[in-house]
Amino acid sequence: MTHSITLTTVVRTIFAGLALASILSLSASTASAQSAGSWVDIGNGFAGAGGSATGPISIVKSRSSSKNGMQFGHGFALGAGPNGLAISNSIGAGAGPGGVAHNMNLNIGPGGTHFSHGGVTSTGGNRRVISGGQTGIQNGQVYGGSQSTGFGQNTNAWSNSHTRQWGQPTYQTFPVSNGSFNSGSNHRVFNRR
Repeated sequence: MTHSITLTTVVRTIFAGLALASILSLSASTASAQSAGSWVDIGNGFAGAGGSATGPISIVKSRSSSKNGMQFGHGFALGAGPNGLAISNSIGAGAGPGGVAHNMNLNIGPGGTHFSHGGVTSTGGNRRVISGGQTGIQNGQVYGGSQSTGFGQNTNAWSNSHTRQWGQPTYQTFPVSNGSFNSGSNHRVFNRR
């Protein structure tokens, strides 16, 4: 029997987790933190995946396979509780000379929100790719991040992250350029929301 994780399954799980987190937050008398993390490691001839979650409701699923010259891995984690919802999802695949992996993390809590994602492509030589990340709440503050790396001769890894703490200034960093010359300095824009 083959199990496949579809976008519909992920969306249903997210909405079910949000509904359950809402119910728990209304009925909870004590605060508890939630967190979620996941990872994939795809190489030539092997694949691995995993996840971890904390909270009154914790769901962790992972699977990996390596056969017929193709590798696949998927890790998923959901932690839900009175402080909100944390989700982490990682997926990767490799075949022949190339490998690709991606990670996404989302946290929605009473103190703020976090979203991060990152990925990697790698070809040539050792095409191993690793991608993973985590998100949670510590001391009432949301946190998280995504990390990706590759070991091939041609590797492109990237990561984006945005964290917003309610009632505190938010900022966005962007490079300053003067025409075609980039001074290399960064400016931060602060907004109170």
